[in-house]
Amino acid sequence: MPIPLACRICAARLARSSFRLLELNTSSLHTKVIPVQRPSHALTLGSRSDRAWKPESSEPHGPDGIFEGVSEGDSAPSLSSPALSRGRDDELLESAAYWNGEINKFVPRRTPAAQQLASLPVADNARELKTRILGAKGEYLFCHKDLVALYNLSHQEARHAVGQLERLLWGNLDLQVAAQRLDQYLAWKQGFATILSALENTKSDSQVETVSRTGDSAAVMTAWRRLEGDRRERHWPQIVLAVAHSDPYLLATLVESTFDPSWCPSYIVEDVLYLLERQRKRTPPRSRDYSVVQQEIKAVATFVLNKCPPRYLALEQTVLHSVLSTMSISELTQFFELLKTIEHPLHANTLLHLASRFAKSFDTKLNALDILDVLTEIPGFDLNSPAAASVCTSLLTLNENEPLPDEKAAPDLLFEFVIKKGLRPNLLGFSALMRNFCLRGHLDTAWKIFDLMLQHGLEPDRHVYSILLNGSKQSLDSACFESIFNIITARNDWSPILLNDFLGLLFRENESQTEQRRRQRKSNDAWRPMLQLYAKFFDLDPLQKFTLFPLDNMIGLRSVQPKYATTSVRLAESLMPLPDSRLLQPDSTTLSLMIGAHIRSLNTSKYVIRYYNTFVNMVKRKDPSALALLANHGTLMFDIFLRALLQFKETIRFAINEVQKSIKAANSEKQRYGVNLHHHPPSLHTWTILLNGLKNHKDTHGAVAVIDMMANVGGVKPNLSTWNALIQALAKIGNTGGVVKAIWSLEKAGFQPDEKTIKAFNMLPRPLKEKAIAQLGQIRKSLKSSLSTKALLQGSAANPSLSKGLSNGPVTIRYPKSTVPKTLKSLSKRYKTLDIQTIESRSKWRLKRRELRLSPQINSNSPIGAVSAV
Repeated sequence: MPIPLACRICAARLARSSFRLLELNTSSLHTKVIPVQRPSHALTLGSRSDRAWKPESSEPHGPDGIFEGVSEGDSAPSLSSPALSRGRDDELLESAAYWNGEINKFVPRRTPAAQQLASLPVADNARELKTRILGAKGEYLFCHKDLVALYNLSHQEARHAVGQLERLLWGNLDLQVAAQRLDQYLAWKQGFATILSALENTKSDSQVETVSRTGDSAAVMTAWRRLEGDRRERHWPQIVLAVAHSDPYLLATLVESTFDPSWCPSYIVEDVLYLLERQRKRTPPRSRDYSVVQQEIKAVATFVLNKCPPRYLALEQTVLHSVLSTMSISELTQFFELLKTIEHPLHANTLLHLASRFAKSFDTKLNALDILDVLTEIPGFDLNSPAAASVCTSLLTLNENEPLPDEKAAPDLLFEFVIKKGLRPNLLGFSALMRNFCLRGHLDTAWKIFDLMLQHGLEPDRHVYSILLNGSKQSLDSACFESIFNIITARNDWSPILLNDFLGLLFRENESQTEQRRRQRKSNDAWRPMLQLYAKFFDLDPLQKFTLFPLDNMIGLRSVQPKYATTSVRLAESLMPLPDSRLLQPDSTTLSLMIGAHIRSLNTSKYVIRYYNTFVNMVKRKDPSALALLANHGTLMFDIFLRALLQFKETIRFAINEVQKSIKAANSEKQRYGVNLHHHPPSLHTWTILLNGLKNHKDTHGAVAVIDMMANVGGVKPNLSTWNALIQALAKIGNTGGVVKAIWSLEKAGFQPDEKTIKAFNMLPRPLKEKAIAQLGQIRKSLKSSLSTKALLQGSAANPSLSKGLSNGPVTIRYPKSTVPKTLKSLSKRYKTLDIQTIESRSKWRLKRRELRLSPQINSNSPIGAVSAV
């Protein structure tokens, strides 16, 4: 067939008209924001710098303002075409003209057509707004004021709507398709604005009856299956609006039942979640509906994000914040990985919130490090702002009750990272770093940081001194304590916090002293030097209410020296007292330290019971000081008295009954007020004290019962100290199977044996110790070979030294069921009832003997005066 002749002008016109029909860059989804070349792990930030808009040449416009000609996404049929080559050169020159001269920031200039549309007054109707949007060529930011006026949106909602427009119309070359999608979008916004207006007019204190949504979900799914595929896509926006208007609490069920990212418009899903968030804010916080809506937002957001493809959704940052605030740290880690996978846009404030959450946990500090690395690359982000600096401080801080982080998250490496990223050295950062090294036992490094702080011209405050004092107390380093003592004394900077640290050091030093004793209890001689130090700086009246003798009489006893004369005691004696007019008022921490030291020094059960009854009566009378001790320190005061009561065998039953009473009181207060204010359930420390007290009285049956009741009654898990106390109790009676079981349970709980574990294990006789080592080796070998728990149980049943006892393990403690009590009531029945008369008569001869050693300044006629000599 002969080729028809055509002139060059007709050929060029034909090429342009054919190319205009191509749709090379049309997205199959309703959204497409980021170029495909962006890696899947990259974080997408919600800033305009991420949008790859390019300036376009001006073309003739039609009567309706809709542009005609070649779109920006077109590619030329021939790269050697002079016209197209010249157009590309003009485009490069125009792009270069838009550069403002800064390397880290690019501000695109609006095209003349967009500038003309932005100068027009606010659109009167949706048709006029549609014409402007289609003629804007991607510059939709000027539509912000039109969206606010037409649909009564807030500025934040209008900004999000502009982002929805950009993702909705990105890359669409067919104007008919773009117009159709825009019609659907504006119709949805009209209905959505009506729902928002109705929600604002609803009373915020209105209670909506919350019922189970299981039946609603089934009904929705049944009705949805009856619709054909094309009808589902066509009617889904109207169904969502109808449900939002009639029953907003059914929105979550509707989305979870009908959502399909292949045809569901992303802006509808985003607005539904935003509507649920607005409902949550309008619901009273203490109502049941508040938590229900909050959980629905979390469930729907997690569901759609797990199901949608990358770059499909861009949820409001307020919705994301609501979802993130209800998640635990493990859930937050998984959710953040999901957001990175789908490349969800994240605002800098949202990223900073995530970094703050991650920085506070020992196992997610590297995640916070990665986020800070991304944030510092954002133009205009200031790492020295108060919020960012607070995150850096949390990143450098370690919690005392948590294990140390990974080696890659060591405090010195983290500090080096934030300094390289631009953080200016400050007092908080240096303090956090010093505290970390003190917790890890590196006092020498902490002092080097202290010197570095002085080199940077930073003046240490009382918090810095407190960190070094606590480090000295934990390590019992007298040289370090004397150094920091001299600095504080030279500057005359003693504060209640520093004095509390000093008092705690005096008590801890005395507790650490070893003594040979036949009785199970150990006396503490820190009460007298602590009282002498207390009287120099604090008012005596608040402490006097908790004592049964005049404190002034004991302060006057200068001739009585403490049993253990340590460096801290000598330094405390060297301090000069404050004048009476400048005496400080003790806080609850100071009072708890002093009361604990005094109760620890009592040698007779008579006075322990008397002091305990005195404190209980003060609580019943609602004494402010006693209630403050309970409110601020939880079970600390009860633990102090419980430990003292368990020192004496005649008060064991009384102590166990008091534990049972504390559980009832805590449950009653929880049901009445919804929170434990003054009566707290037994803590892990309380149960450990009870177990240790029974162990000291050689009641191994009771110790085994306590470790079972911790989980069954108290709902707490044993820690390493609890397991060590149990191992020591079992080793003393030579129960090899029980020791093996306890060590295996310790390791199964995630703990590693420490020096105390080895010391308790070594209490076994040599033959039993070798037997226990062989059993442990057999268990570990079986675990490594991936044998099932059933096989291990069968192997332990074949061993005659093992039988039923504690659960969750292949090795069991050898006790019959009848001998191990299951409740606190049955445990207390194993001991005698408290006999006050016998205790009073027994203490009379002790009283006479002690009165001979008392100073004449004390009234020896009063039996309470004997307490002053304790």
